[in-house]
Amino acid sequence: MILLVENDTTYTNDLRSMLQAFYAEEKIQGVSPKQVADYKKELFAEFRFVFTALFQEKHTRLRLEEGGKVVFTAYINGDYEDKPKFRNKLKLAAYRLLSDYTGRELPWGSLTGMRPTKIASKALRDGLERDEIIDGYMEAYQVSEEKATLAVDVAIREKEILEGVDPRTDYCLYVSIPFCPTRCLYCSFASYPIDMYSMSISEYLDAMIRELQIISYVNRKRHLVSIYIGGGTPTSLEAGFLDRLLGAIEDNFDFTYLKEYTVEAGRPDSISADKMRVLKKRKVTRISINPQTMRDKTLQRIGRNHSSEDVIRAFRMARELSFGNINMDLIAGLPGENTDDMRYTLGLIEKLAPDSLTVHSLAVKRASELRSQFDEIRHTFHRYTDQMLLMAHESAHRMGLEPYYLYRQKNISGNLENVGYAKVPCLYNVLIIEERLDIMAAGAGSVTKLLRMNEETGEIIGVDRVEDVKNVDQYMGRIDEMIERKREATEGMMRFG
Repeated sequence: MILLVENDTTYTNDLRSMLQAFYAEEKIQGVSPKQVADYKKELFAEFRFVFTALFQEKHTRLRLEEGGKVVFTAYINGDYEDKPKFRNKLKLAAYRLLSDYTGRELPWGSLTGMRPTKIASKALRDGLERDEIIDGYMEAYQVSEEKATLAVDVAIREKEILEGVDPRTDYCLYVSIPFCPTRCLYCSFASYPIDMYSMSISEYLDAMIRELQIISYVNRKRHLVSIYIGGGTPTSLEAGFLDRLLGAIEDNFDFTYLKEYTVEAGRPDSISADKMRVLKKRKVTRISINPQTMRDKTLQRIGRNHSSEDVIRAFRMARELSFGNINMDLIAGLPGENTDDMRYTLGLIEKLAPDSLTVHSLAVKRASELRSQFDEIRHTFHRYTDQMLLMAHESAHRMGLEPYYLYRQKNISGNLENVGYAKVPCLYNVLIIEERLDIMAAGAGSVTKLLRMNEETGEIIGVDRVEDVKNVDQYMGRIDEMIERKREATEGMMRFG
C-alpha cells in the first residue's frame, strides 16, 4: 500500500494516476498532513512508501519517504491554482521523482488518461508538422520516441477518417448482446453465460427490438453510417435468433448511407457455418474472430473453451464464405506468457492474414475474476507487455496493417496502450474513442452518447450519456423506462429537426 499525503486535493486524481502508472497493483490511501500527524510510528511500516505533495502559492514540494526517511524531493515553481499551466508540470515532476526512485522509465512518460492521441489531434488542428508534434511529446512529457510516433501517426489517420462524417447529420448504432459461452478470467463487462438465459433470449430480443424501433424513429431524418453489434458475444445466439435480430435492424433502419456493419463473432466456440451464413445474408461487412492468444494452455487458464485450432477453423470458414474484412484481437501480458508466446501467436496470425488486428494490454479490472488471483501474477505483471506490443506492431506492419486508433484503460499493464491496426479502419472504433458522432445504443448495459453542440457554430461542447440497466432481467422488466429515457434525451435536439 502507498500513503498519499496532500494539503490540497485539487490534483488527487493526477497524482493517483501517476502512482498507479508505476504501481498498478498497489492500493493508495489518501490523507491530509493533519491526519498523518496522528499516525503512530509503527503504522508507517504498513506502507511501501509515503508520497507527500505540499501545495503553496508560489511553489510546491513533492517528497517520497521510505522507512521514515526522505529519499527523494522535488520542487515545482508556479501557482498551483492555475490548473491549465500547473497540472502537467506537477505530473512531470512526480513522474521524474518516481522514475528516479524505481529506476524505471515508462514509455508514455508522464502521460496518463485514456486518450494520449488527444494532444497530437489538437496540434494537427493548430497546423503543426508531424516531426514537431513528436518532439513535443518527448520534451513536454518524456514520452519515448516510439510511442510519440505511434500517437502522432494514429492522430493523422483518425483525422482522415473523421473528415468523412458530419455530426449534424450522421449517427452510429450500437447493439448489446450481453451473453457469452463462458466468462473469461479478465472480463469486467456486464456479460452472462448464455446457458443461464437460454429460456429468456426471445423475451430479451422482444424488448431490444422495441428499443431499436424508437431509436430508428427519433433518427428518421438522419444518416446511419455505422452499426456495431457487440457484447458479450453476439454469436452466442442461435442462428435463428441472430437472424431475427439482424432482420429487425434491416427492417427498421435505412442502410443507404451505411459505411460499415460489424458483428463481434469473438469466441470461436460460438461460431458455426449457419451463423456465418446469417451474417452474410444480412449484409454484415466486418466480423471479429478473437483468439487473444494461440497458446492452448493460456486459453484454458483464462476460461476460453476453445483451442487455437478452433480459431483457425473459424477464420477459414469465414474466408470461404467470402468475408473480406476480419478482425482478430490479441492480449499482451496474459498470465504466464512471455515474448516467446507472443512470437508464436503472431506467427500463426500472420499465416491467417486478418484484415485488422487489435492488440490490448492486459488490464486487471476490479470486477474481473483475475483481480482475485492477482497475487499469483503480481511478480510478472507488465514485465513483458511493452516488448509484446512492439512485436505486434512489427507483425502488423508485415501484414500491411497501419495503426488507426489507440486508447488506454485504468489498471492497464505497464501504463501501456491498446492499438487497432487495419487495412480498412473501423469507423465505430474511432468514434467510440473520439466522440465525434452520436452513438445510439440498445440492449442491457449499453450506453447512448449524445453530443452537445453549439447551435450557431456546430462545435461539439460536451457529451451526454443515457445508460441502459446492466442486469438482463431488469432490462426486460423496465424496457418502457429505457425507451422513455431515450425519448426524453433526444427530444428537441437541433440536429433532429
